[in-house]
Amino acid sequence: MAQEKNRGDIVTGFSIGPSFANFMNSGAPHKINIFGSDEYPLPITGDITNAVAYTDYQTSLFKDIFVGISVGIQIEYFLTNNLSIHSGIFYEEKGIDLNYYNTRDGYLEGISGEISEVYERNIINKYVIAPFLLRKYLIERNKIFVEGGIYTGYLISSEITILDEKTVIRETGFLFASYGFDNEKDTEREFTNRFDLGFVIGTGFIKNISPELVFTAEMRIGFGMRKLDAKFNNEYEVTEIPISSGYNQLLRSTNYYGLNSDSKNLNFVLAIGLGYHIGK
Repeated sequence: MAQEKNRGDIVTGFSIGPSFANFMNSGAPHKINIFGSDEYPLPITGDITNAVAYTDYQTSLFKDIFVGISVGIQIEYFLTNNLSIHSGIFYEEKGIDLNYYNTRDGYLEGISGEISEVYERNIINKYVIAPFLLRKYLIERNKIFVEGGIYTGYLISSEITILDEKTVIRETGFLFASYGFDNEKDTEREFTNRFDLGFVIGTGFIKNISPELVFTAEMRIGFGMRKLDAKFNNEYEVTEIPISSGYNQLLRSTNYYGLNSDSKNLNFVLAIGLGYHIGK
C-alpha cells in the first residue's frame, strides 16, 4: 500500500538520464571565427565575407544538439502532503555539436571557383549543478507533479574540437585549400564562465514500489541566464595597413570559439531515479 506524504516527510535518492543540450543565441553577429583573434590578427584583402576567416554558418535548435548525461543525488522536503521543496547535487554535461557543410560559387583569397566549406564546433562543458525547485503534486496519492525554480552551476571542465576547412576547385582543376583543426581542453577555464545560473521547469510522476521505496520519472528544461563567454564580447575590428603595392586589411575578431559571445546554456533532461521515503 502506498504511503501518504505528510508535512515534514523527506524523500532522498538518486537519478540518472540523458541531457540534450544546445546554446541559445549561438549565431555570431559577424561569423568570423577565432583564428582572427587579438592574439593572431589575420591579414585579408577585399571583401571580408570572402576571407578564410569568414564562414556564413547556420545554427539550428535541433540539428546542433549535444547529447550528454545528467546524474546526481537529490532530496525532497514536504511542506504539505502535495507541495514540496526539491534540491540536490548533479553532474551535467552541456554544450553544442555544430556541424555545418556548404557549397557555393565564389572566390576565396583571390581565387574563384566552387567553394566547399566545413565548419564544426563541438563543445563539452561539464558542470556541478544545484537546483532549488518548488514541486506541486496534481493528482491524489502524489503521482503526477509539476515543478519550477532556479539552478546554479559550477564549471569543472571544458573541451573543444574545432574544424575549419575551405576548398576552392577551379574548372582547370587547380585546388586551393585552407585548413584549421584544434582539439584541446581549456584547462584554465579562461574562455567559459565558471558559474552558470538559470531557471528550470519540469514535470514527472512517482510510483511507490513499497511503503518506503519510490520510483521517479521526470523531464525538465533548464534555461541559462549567464553568457558563456568569459573573455571576449564579439569585438570586431578591421584596420587598413599600407603595403608596398597598395593597402591590406588587418582583421581582429574575438568571440566564443567562433560562436556568439552572448550564447547561453539550454538543456533538456530525461531522468529516472529511486528514492527512499523517510516519515517524520
